[in-house]
Amino acid sequence: MTVEVRLIGPEGNETHEFDDEAADRLCRPTTLELLRTLASEEPTSIREAARLVDRDVRQVHDNLWKLGELGLVEFDRSGQSHRPFVTYERIEVEIDL
Repeated sequence: MTVEVRLIGPEGNETHEFDDEAADRLCRPTTLELLRTLASEEPTSIREAARLVDRDVRQVHDNLWKLGELGLVEFDRSGQSHRPFVTYERIEVEIDL
């Protein structure tokens, strides 16, 4: 089964199809907290993102890279550290039963 995920932002909409495992990863409370933090706080590094969500840097790093592979997080690599960010304001999930 696939799950359709729409990322809605000021620059338009983007649609992804996730398998059940990827959809489960997206819907975890820790993932949603991290995505909300990226959107609202705009951390300058992965380390700062980890501090803002009060989690281990390694866990947040791994979580962010997996979300990047899914197209949910992007990274600005222009500085010394990788700045994670999102370009959308809303996520809509559609699940066919």
